[in-house]
Amino acid sequence: MTEKDTRNVIGGNEEPEQESVLPPSADEVSSPESDEPVCGQEETEASPEQQDKETGKRRDKSESAAERKTFEAEYQLKKEKELEKLSREIEGRHRNSSKAQKRKWWIKTVLLLLLCAVSFGIMLTLGNYITDGKQVGFVEMVQNINVGYFLALLLILVLQMIFESAKYSYLLKISTGKFRIRNAIKTMFVGRYYDGITPFSTGGQPFQIYYLHKKDIPAGAATSIPLARFIVSTILWCLMSVCLMAIAPYFLRESANVTITTSIYVIAWVSLAVNLIVPLVVVFVSVFPKGGKKLLIFVIGILKKLHIVKDKYRLSKKYLFEVQEYSQSIKLLIRKWWLLIPLVILSIGESLISFSIPFFVVISIANIHPTWELLLQIMCLCCISQFSASLIPTPGTSGAVETTASLVFVTISGIDPVIGWVIFAWRFFTYYLYILSGIGINIFEIIRSAIRNKRASKAER
Repeated sequence: MTEKDTRNVIGGNEEPEQESVLPPSADEVSSPESDEPVCGQEETEASPEQQDKETGKRRDKSESAAERKTFEAEYQLKKEKELEKLSREIEGRHRNSSKAQKRKWWIKTVLLLLLCAVSFGIMLTLGNYITDGKQVGFVEMVQNINVGYFLALLLILVLQMIFESAKYSYLLKISTGKFRIRNAIKTMFVGRYYDGITPFSTGGQPFQIYYLHKKDIPAGAATSIPLARFIVSTILWCLMSVCLMAIAPYFLRESANVTITTSIYVIAWVSLAVNLIVPLVVVFVSVFPKGGKKLLIFVIGILKKLHIVKDKYRLSKKYLFEVQEYSQSIKLLIRKWWLLIPLVILSIGESLISFSIPFFVVISIANIHPTWELLLQIMCLCCISQFSASLIPTPGTSGAVETTASLVFVTISGIDPVIGWVIFAWRFFTYYLYILSGIGINIFEIIRSAIRNKRASKAER
């Protein structure tokens, strides 16, 4: 397959091959070298029925190509209008032109920092409570760090960023023809930051779409890239989590408080099912559009009868639109499904790295000898901690993950004196680092904008 064949698959800019709808001519039916029949064969001509059948097949292919081209053109036009609306909303929401808007942004930032501080306090308090006051101080913890394992931890963190950025870079390559590495890295950081400051980690994708569109990425590609990454990564993440959680009871049996760990384990399974529903419904609706919509309306109707949903019509309209958004992106990808194989490989690698990060935190801070069994145990506990907290509507599940992780990581022997520091280091490198970086960049932009405005006003005088 050439680069031209793979380019703009996600963006929906393929040009269908032009095929004639006329029946084959007599010269095409006859032998190209001689008009005489080959020895041992009888000279035959296509019957009118065969010619009509061939003509019908060619006409169907031509109509299918025309329909596909029309769908892609309508999709691009629709995305352009939606992205213009999204750009106006985001720019209006985050434009720091007035004192009131600046004050509002500073209040939100301070509250977010306070939430981070509260989460840090939860980690240390729970760690001290679980260990009956035997948790070591900061200085002693730093002195006992294994430098070699800590450097391995930093390497793993860099690899996670590389794998995550590579997903966006590859999707940009097959949609625009260029890897755009810098845009891919920024897209990754934008998603991490806005996922971290919104409830249920749902704010990253709109800002990624907005950022890509501002970088002159076609509307269809700007929308499809974050959605394709989300669907593929979520399905693989959940499938790997099913395997890990299936063997997790083997490591939870030594828990000092079986009731608490069992409750967290059950909640994690419920949360896993909820997280897996969204991508599976999208795929189902893409393959069976009519049946998928009926199923979605049926489920919302049941929730209405259970008094979980108040406005059935409004919720149905909202989710039908969102599912249609995802399914349109999936349709554009299914046509060249083999191009997703590298994305699948990158997603599996990134998931394995993500699950193994707390393992390197434990062996570096607690200075424990690494084993394959310990790695598998920590990956299972990491999975339980994240899914059991994902239903808590705090920004980036902050505070919730720290609590559940403290309660299940205590089953690891040898980390009691540093369990609070282990949880803090894990969450700092995988969550708070992105939040603090985003806040720092925003503050820098505000200061730079103020300096530029002051210089401009002086120049005008």
